[in-house]
Amino acid sequence: MSAGGTGGEGSNGSPRGDRRREALLAELDRQLRTTKLDDISVADLTDAAGITRSAFYFYFDSKAAAVTVLLSSIQATAAKSNDMLVNSDGRFRSRVSATLSRLADRMVDNAHVYRALLTARTTHEPMRRLWDEGRAELAAPIAEYIRSERAAGRAPDGADADSLATALIQINESVLEHLVYDPGADREPMIATASDLWVRAIYGRPDPSVDNPGEHS
Repeated sequence: MSAGGTGGEGSNGSPRGDRRREALLAELDRQLRTTKLDDISVADLTDAAGITRSAFYFYFDSKAAAVTVLLSSIQATAAKSNDMLVNSDGRFRSRVSATLSRLADRMVDNAHVYRALLTARTTHEPMRRLWDEGRAELAAPIAEYIRSERAAGRAPDGADADSLATALIQINESVLEHLVYDPGADREPMIATASDLWVRAIYGRPDPSVDNPGEHS
């Protein structure tokens, strides 16, 4: 997942243009809190924001393109969580759990945006590309971590590190998707299972070097 915009957004660089663009994004965010993306029309956005339809298409080529701009803060949170995972101290399982918990908090708080992004991903090719590019960016430091653990003899050789890292990111995505569509779900079993999959995929099995002995069954 990565952030970005399409169309002519910000092309004129004028303060008035920036204000119109931000007004459209603010209105989109507001409407997504109560209405599905598919049920929001461009006219709904422009009428509420007091902006012409032609102005909308000056900044964005579609609703989905506008939604991609809202991805930036989510991507920033994911990147910070990734850094915590690969660079902080402590047991690896605990770091995975903490990372996923942090992401879950952020995504549930912004569930309306994440749901819209998932919708846009299925209908908007540029959004799919941005999502895939963002996933690759998140997977890169994980893959490097896997390679370093293997080189140090702490993790066994196994699947291609880049492919494995991508698959692990996708596990996290599946947990987050479940939670944004069912915010009241018990997240602890999902996070515990995902963390266990991370540990087993990278280290082969639970081990005192990555888990506190007796901490997990």
